[in-house]
Amino acid sequence: MKTGMPSLNDVAEQAGVSKSTVSRILNNRLGNGFSVKEDVRLRVIDVAKKLNYRPNLIAKSLTMRSTKMIHIFGGNHALSELGNIYQTVVNNITQIIDSQTEGFDVTVDMSCHKTEDSEMPAWKIDGAIILAKCTDRTMEEIVQMEIPYVVINGACPAGGFSVVPDDIGGTRKALAYLRELGHTKIAYSGPLAPFLAGHSSIRDRHDTYISEMKNHGLATLFGSQEYLDSAESFMKETVLDKGATAILAYGHMGALNLLQAAHSMDISVPDQVSIICFCDEYANRIMSPGLSFIDLCSAKMGALAADLLLKQIRGTKKISPQHLVLEETLQIRGTTAPPYRK
Repeated sequence: MKTGMPSLNDVAEQAGVSKSTVSRILNNRLGNGFSVKEDVRLRVIDVAKKLNYRPNLIAKSLTMRSTKMIHIFGGNHALSELGNIYQTVVNNITQIIDSQTEGFDVTVDMSCHKTEDSEMPAWKIDGAIILAKCTDRTMEEIVQMEIPYVVINGACPAGGFSVVPDDIGGTRKALAYLRELGHTKIAYSGPLAPFLAGHSSIRDRHDTYISEMKNHGLATLFGSQEYLDSAESFMKETVLDKGATAILAYGHMGALNLLQAAHSMDISVPDQVSIICFCDEYANRIMSPGLSFIDLCSAKMGALAADLLLKQIRGTKKISPQHLVLEETLQIRGTTAPPYRK
């Protein structure tokens, strides 16, 4: 008895027809001078079902002008951090594609690639979504093959398509809000680890914090470590030793660590120290207590990226490059208040 996946040849043999006839019937490519009797068509379909035949998608895609497949690059680094914005981004991408198209499939690459490797899948794709970054070789191949693409929250080549949040504007909003509350001793906490090292958000939030504090005649307050290795040490250095009354945290996971450290150290939030961070609305909605945060608008980011990609795929004429910058919004919850007055 034969084992393994049934092949096109197996279907043809049992149905008593040629492989090319099976291929045309199963791919619904009748016409143009080729026809079969209805009983033959039904017999081929019945045999394929009984054998549980599945076409070789890679081989099939190589012969098709349109594969109706969209590939998401960067899943390994972008989706690995718990509760980050890319999970909301991807959910909204797939929802938009499902609602606006028929027959498109979305695949996500979760493999870990070396920086010099190509991340291109083995099958042909009609479009690409890049979460933050891909390897230089991959980007070169996408451009060279003229595959429609959109980069989300990351840099893209000149003449490309991208959707990014305004981290500089968001940082300014957070600091302006804290100053309006009366805070003058505001500390900045970096990311938990060198995640996405070199990403623009790390530089933009950090550098904007420094420039805004100096512009308003305020001293900058940092912990001794570039990354938030120990929330307890950071709280001791900035709040207890330097008297910080507010903290702007790079992300919500770091802010949660700071909240836990404050609780264990009997530091009251927001009475003794206010905490605000950059976050996604969905992630914040399931937290308790709710963090005051700068909303990165990830749902809108995903929807805009999907719409921009579909316009490229469907376009009968070349679309002008677009670099969409989304305004970040301030969302006030229970972790910020005016500084405590003794």
